[in-house]
This record gives sequence, structure tokens and C-alpha cells, in this order.
Amino acid sequence: MKVGKDSQAEKNLLISRLNQWAIKHSLLEDPYLVSVTRAIENNDSLEFWANLDPKDRLPRPLSKVGEQLIRLARYLAISRNILVFLPVAITWKAIAEATSSFSEFINNNQAAPVNFLDFWQNGYGTLDPIYRIGTIAEIDFWIIILVIVTTIASTAILNIGRARDAKEQILLNNERELISFGIQRFLSTPKSVSKGFTEQSLNLAIRNLSSAAESIAAAGKKFEKIVERANAENQEFRAISSQARTFQKSIIKAISKNQQDKK
Repeated sequence: MKVGKDSQAEKNLLISRLNQWAIKHSLLEDPYLVSVTRAIENNDSLEFWANLDPKDRLPRPLSKVGEQLIRLARYLAISRNILVFLPVAITWKAIAEATSSFSEFINNNQAAPVNFLDFWQNGYGTLDPIYRIGTIAEIDFWIIILVIVTTIASTAILNIGRARDAKEQILLNNERELISFGIQRFLSTPKSVSKGFTEQSLNLAIRNLSSAAESIAAAGKKFEKIVERANAENQEFRAISSQARTFQKSIIKAISKNQQDKK
């Protein structure tokens, strides 16, 4: 197709926008975008591309502005899930150490009236202070506080990341829609027709007319057969009608003669 100066400028602007959009969103290998850009640039098969809706064919870029926050929130959630079991593990480790030290203390001080909880709390010089019940309770407390903070932080960061993604996705969808409008507008604009396209269209029209003429001729032959059959049936009907009238006249004549003979 040949395009005028205004159409040429519009085409160049559209091609530039398509290329920039493809580079911006890493869409240089998208089949539809590459093919329609090449077709517009070379004025090749524009009628075919005009029949395809860009709204359905264009790729859909996805927002990534909140990706890092969402990833951070997931890491925090994994850490929180691990921290939940840490107080239990620490407590059982402290119980194991306290039990072992208590047995050793009882063997060495059989006369000392000390129960296990008292020993776990005071140690009596045998149990390491880090495994004493007061120390373990404080450690568990701060771990639980850390679990709560991590839960709140991961949820808040996740929501912020998703909100940013949703906001950016609206902008990306609007940008995609503008690109779609540009393609539709260019492909729907009437273009002056080239000689080659005229000959191609004329040949196609001639083939369609020839096919239609053949169909009409075939229908005409069928109609002629129907008319001939109808004429034959009409002639047969006329013969039967003529015989019926002759038979009717003979009956009337016979009845009239019979009445005259009676008189």
C-alpha cells in the first residue's frame, strides 16, 4: 500500500512507540508485537492484521515495582515460621542440661534437700547460668516478641508490595491500551490502493463472480428440470380432465335418452 506524508509520519511514530514499549518491558521476542510492527513498517498484509484485535493479541506486562518487598515479606514469613519452634528447642535443651546436672548434684550431695525446680532455678554451682530457668524464660520471651514483630512486619510489607504492584499494574494496563488504540487507529485508516493490490482484489472478485455464476447456472438447470416436470404433470392433468369431461357428457347424454324413452 502507498501512504501519504501524514500517514507516513503517523506510521513512523507508531513504530517508534511500539519499539520503545517492547524494549521497556522486554517484549522484543513476542510473536504478535514483532510481526505487527514489521507489517506496519513494510505495509505488508495490513488487511490481515486489521482483522486481529490488538486488545486480545498484545502481551500484558506485569508490574515488578513491589517484587522486592514481596520477596522480603516471604523471607520474613519463613524466618517467623522457624522462630516459632526455637523456644521449644531451647527449653528442651535447657531441661536436658538441668536434668544431667541435677543427677550429678544429687550423687555428690545426697543429704541436700533440693528439688529439681529449685536446682534449675539456682544451679548450686553445677548448672551453667545460661541453662537456668530464669535465663531460658527470658530468652523464650524475647524470641516470642521477635515472632510477633516479624509477623506484623511481614504482613505489612507484603501488603505494601502488593499495593504498589496493583497501582503500577493500572498504569501498565493503561499504557497497553494506548498502544492498542494506536495500532487499531493506524490499521483502520483508509489507505490509497496500489496497482498490485488492485489487481489482486480484482482477480479475487472475478473468481468470486465465476463461482457465483457457476452456482447460478447449476441452480438454473435444476429449476429447468423442475419446470419440465411441472409441464409434464400439467399435460397429464389436462388429459385426465379432458377424459373426465368426455365421460361426464356421455353420462348426461345417456340419462337424457333414458328419460325420453320412458316418455
